Amino acid sequence: MSKFNKSVRLPFSLLAALLCVILVAAACGEDDGATAPTATTAADTPAATEGPAEADAPGPTDMAHLGDGSLGTVRVEAGDAIQIRSLNAISGDVAFFGLPIERSVVLAIRDYGQIKGFDVDLGTTLDDLCSNDGGQAAAQTVVADTQVIGVIGTS
Repeated sequence: MSKFNKSVRLPFSLLAALLCVILVAAACGEDDGATAPTATTAADTPAATEGPAEADAPGPTDMAHLGDGSLGTVRVEAGDAIQIRSLNAISGDVAFFGLPIERSVVLAIRDYGQIKGFDVDLGTTLDDLCSNDGGQAAAQTVVADTQVIGVIGTS
């Protein structure tokens, strides 16, 4: 009976391992389904070289997908930059998580360039110290700045 168990266990183990590899490969593959929304990349969209004209300013119907505005709005005036922040653990024992993310954000801003004619300003990168208190303090700093429209993080 022991011999029978070995002869069944080996193919079963190999089949289980193969199934795991197939599941991982399927999860890591690209989704080419027709229902998935597509993102526009920097290569697909030419960068604008000047600020938007008044006629290009979105009207109320153009912004309907953004909600009713009850949470507030940020208007970026001509000549101003779009303000975003990076909030990651960039110090201490876990800095190896946050530093690559912070560097990636800097490179992405440099690589992508302007958004609809506006520069993107990362401002001061914030350290969440990989703690509840550090994350809360950094988040409060971001929320206090009414011109920040987005945050990338946390690690």
